[in-house]
Amino acid sequence: MKKFRTTFIALAVVLVLALYMVYTGREEPTKEADDLTIFGATLDEIKRIQIHHSDHRLTVEKASDLTWVVDTPRSYEISQEAVNTLVAAVAGGRFEKEIESDPNDLDAFGLATPNTRIVVERERKGSKTLLVGSATPVGSGYYVKNEDDNRVWVISSALADALVKTVDDLREKKIVKEPPRSFDGIRIVKRIEDDITDVICQKHGEDWYLKQPITDKANKELINRILAEVAGLTVEDFVDDEGSDLSIWGLNRPRLRIDLTIEGRGMPFQLFVGNPGPGDEGFYIKTGDSPSVYLVKPSYFSALEVTPPELVANRLVQWDHTGTAASAFWTLDGKSSPVVSSGLDIILDALQDIRIIGVGESLEYNLDLDSFGLSDPCIRVELDIGDGDIFEVKVGNEIDQGFYATSTGRNYVYLVAKEGVKALQQVLIDISSSG
Repeated sequence: MKKFRTTFIALAVVLVLALYMVYTGREEPTKEADDLTIFGATLDEIKRIQIHHSDHRLTVEKASDLTWVVDTPRSYEISQEAVNTLVAAVAGGRFEKEIESDPNDLDAFGLATPNTRIVVERERKGSKTLLVGSATPVGSGYYVKNEDDNRVWVISSALADALVKTVDDLREKKIVKEPPRSFDGIRIVKRIEDDITDVICQKHGEDWYLKQPITDKANKELINRILAEVAGLTVEDFVDDEGSDLSIWGLNRPRLRIDLTIEGRGMPFQLFVGNPGPGDEGFYIKTGDSPSVYLVKPSYFSALEVTPPELVANRLVQWDHTGTAASAFWTLDGKSSPVVSSGLDIILDALQDIRIIGVGESLEYNLDLDSFGLSDPCIRVELDIGDGDIFEVKVGNEIDQGFYATSTGRNYVYLVAKEGVKALQQVLIDISSSG
């Protein structure tokens, strides 16, 4: 009996020790984690952030609708996304390691008269102030301390960058707020000295059409790329909020103006492009609804380089008819032949590979088609698209740059690349031989 009692006592001791180890093991990491948390506040507990950095003063405060309001010297458009990133950095900010528990010389860490103070006010917890000193010798972090604590810590440079913000850091940097697909019209006015080109394109359904200076199908891929580039512009630098002397930035006579329209809305969104930026990186811009001048640095901006001919749909034939043609008839160098059904798709593919490289005379005028070899073309393809309608492609004279050609539904004589025409010729020869 005594033996069993001893065993029970031993087991009880082991159990108590185990419970103690579990208890202390659970508590110790929590204590350590709390010790490393800078501001000791969750996202919901943060109600105000004040940042004093050099001569900059910034206050971020939670409004009644739980959005964030930034108190600035003047009225700016603020990015809620940028503010939310700052608040998340405050809530998640942690010390990397302790450097000294009770330093004699705070000046050695840049903390005697710190350049930056961050005050975080918390719900029901009061405020906590972080002092940010100088960078560590290797530049990977910064010395910091809480105002009510003697200990000096290090935080990472990434965290310091996330915490130390000015008004400009929190301003809205996106120039265009609408997605590219929402625009149904674009006008590009380009100035080269006194020479001005003015191009207008309009969207119908999923396709784009040129309205000025010519009327034609437009290069949908190129227009969508320009719209995406405009919508993707972001501010690199807020240059001049007053815009009092636009000539400094080349915006008194901008080299480019882009108007974007949305169906059902009144005035278009206007973007003006001025001089190149320092070192020819980027360019200065302003919008029609603000006096502010911005510097942007896109990797490429197609609208600065595009010419009106490039905005023309660059495929001579864009087959947008439902289904496949019922039949086809072709003429090659004076020899004519119908196309069997098995050859229709092959011919369509070849036609759609013919690329426009230049736009010539308008067919709306009394044009001398003989001069282009189009009265008696070297290649003619007629496609019966139903209901008695014929879709026709004609290829005329060859010159050094390519061939002259026309197509049903297109309004001009075009110069097309030789490669596509040669490929079509070979397709017709092969079909003729197999027939």
